Amino acid sequence: MSIKRFINNQLSAFNFSRNSLSKNRLSKRRLSFLFTLFFLALAIPSAIISYIAYEKLRWETFHQYQQSAQSLGLEINNALNQAVIKEEIRSDTDYSFLIVEGDPNAKFLQRSILSRYPVESEFPGIIGYFQIDSNGVFSSPLMPKNSMQGNIYGLTSEDKLLRKQLAFNIHNILTQNQLVSNPSNVTSYKSTLISSDEEDKEEIAEGETKQQNKIMVTGSHLKRVADAKKDKLKGNVSFGFSQLESSDEQRKISQDVGRQQGYDIQLLGKKDKAFKLSEKKSNKPTLPKRSKRREQNYIPQRALTLQTEDIPNEHDNDKVLEVLSDRPVSINLFQSELEPFRFSLLKSGHFVAYRQVWRDGNRLIQGAILSVDEFFEQAIKMQFERSPLSTFTQLSITYGNNLLTSYPKQPMSYRSRNEPVNGELLSSTNLSEPFGQLSLVFHITQMPNGEGGQFILQIASLLVLALVFGTFALFRLTYRQSQLAQQHQDFISSVSHELKTPITSIKMYGEILKQGWVDEAKKEEYYDFIYSESERLSRLITNILQISKVSRNSLSLEIKAITVNELANVIDSKIDSQIKQSDFKYNLTVEPSIKNKKINIDTDAFIQIIINLVDNAIKYSSNSSQQQIDIAFSAFSNNKIAISVRDYGIGIAKSEADKVFELFYRIGNELTRESKGTGIGLALVKELTLAMNGDIKVVNRNKGAEFKLSFAELKN
Repeated sequence: MSIKRFINNQLSAFNFSRNSLSKNRLSKRRLSFLFTLFFLALAIPSAIISYIAYEKLRWETFHQYQQSAQSLGLEINNALNQAVIKEEIRSDTDYSFLIVEGDPNAKFLQRSILSRYPVESEFPGIIGYFQIDSNGVFSSPLMPKNSMQGNIYGLTSEDKLLRKQLAFNIHNILTQNQLVSNPSNVTSYKSTLISSDEEDKEEIAEGETKQQNKIMVTGSHLKRVADAKKDKLKGNVSFGFSQLESSDEQRKISQDVGRQQGYDIQLLGKKDKAFKLSEKKSNKPTLPKRSKRREQNYIPQRALTLQTEDIPNEHDNDKVLEVLSDRPVSINLFQSELEPFRFSLLKSGHFVAYRQVWRDGNRLIQGAILSVDEFFEQAIKMQFERSPLSTFTQLSITYGNNLLTSYPKQPMSYRSRNEPVNGELLSSTNLSEPFGQLSLVFHITQMPNGEGGQFILQIASLLVLALVFGTFALFRLTYRQSQLAQQHQDFISSVSHELKTPITSIKMYGEILKQGWVDEAKKEEYYDFIYSESERLSRLITNILQISKVSRNSLSLEIKAITVNELANVIDSKIDSQIKQSDFKYNLTVEPSIKNKKINIDTDAFIQIIINLVDNAIKYSSNSSQQQIDIAFSAFSNNKIAISVRDYGIGIAKSEADKVFELFYRIGNELTRESKGTGIGLALVKELTLAMNGDIKVVNRNKGAEFKLSFAELKN
């Protein structure tokens, strides 16, 4: 009775443990919810910290790039102002073709530095220089007053033609913008430039007798204009350049030029607020105040004159120089007052840089015509493209808050439909005078992260990955442990049942036999039942011991070669009584071609595999109408021998085909299933098969299931 009490106490403990685990076991859904909260509890603060650190570094990077943009703007501004300074120190007389060089008493005339062709200048995008006198008469240092002087100073016919054409283009631009008057009764400048030398002949200044057929070397050919026209010309010139100084006029011109560049003024209106804001934030360089200056110059006042009969061939340069060497030159001293340069945009889409010069009370306009595109290309674009800013910013160049162009340039179709300036405002720089109307506005198209930002992103990415995979791995581990606890619970439940049933049966039949309550006919039956239950108990204990060794990696097998026929005979003797006691039938077949083939196995382990498979087949087909088990040895692919054990029971669902080999796993709920077992039989089958270098799989048949083992065939 003490044994019975011990067994009952152990079973009570098992049942208590099972009930406790059932109450405390976490469901997968609840576990997922808890780990989601755990993940969020770590992820949200980490994300906030990473975001704050990233934004701080991004702001620092933004500030660095802002300083770079401001430095670039100042660099461009300084380069332009250096160019203006070098142009402003030019003498009043440099805007003439001829200047007095050296000692005035020597009366040595030299070509001006501005007379060079192609034009050389400190101004970016230079087209050419010009001068307009107090009478509104245009001249250019590119050309002397007539073609005879060109021959004297070594200008070839081709050179003169190119110079005349360029001078005409400059004159045409000024005329187009109403900065030079061209009355109908005055010979046009184009005709003067490209006409024959006969049209260059004029009378000399007062005090000399007027002569016909004289070649005028210096002096203005437009002095023939009547005095009545002089005031009109003066007024037109003064009015034209005075209009350029009007901010309203410049704004209107810049809008027109912006439209010519493809920018829609209505779309630009949407950006007015941004541009005005940028104007308030812009950096305007502070430079020394530019003021007027005075200078004294010597100017050839009396022109060299020649009679046509003196030079039979006017294109004979040697003869011309020989004759002119004897002619006197009158040099007069003049005092000039030169104002600083001004910079304006013209309706024709050109820039004009000009200054006012006062000479003996008369006003002259001296300056240069600049190409807008080439000005921006040379003065701004080249420096912008050399800067790292060009890779992630868009530079917009505005004139009076109206957009003229941007870099990188947008296609015309894009600019006509969309806003030409996009992105966050990085910096804005207003250039100093005389370029005060020009502004450089930098917008970020794609903010680079910088080294610090990239480091934060990398750390944040690693942190996210660590949190995601760490939480997932921890969830899987916890869930696996929960499943393992459930499997242990199921194992305890099944073992308690598997132990209790045979022990109770053996005890009951043993007491009956001991008391002598049965006749001799029944004794044999009871002895057989006690034997079968003992065998069942022995198999259970053997399986538990073997799976324990597998879990400790202490399984020791004695693998040796054995023929298929010998193995079949051993199996037949071992399972015969097991199957017959269960009232099952079995068929054991061996293909004749493989009877003498050998495989490497541990015989005892293999017998244990077959016994477990047969026991599993009996359990899951006990209620089948066809209580039969088929065991077959056959040839398999790749020189392997296959051993299959098939039943005709309920079969195995596809979703559970891989799970049946897991330790402690059993189909159905432990408390509701009708079949016996512990969940270690098939797990032990797989471990023993793999230990003998074999393979096992389960196949669903039309009725029942088939377990197929395969082992490599030994070559003779």
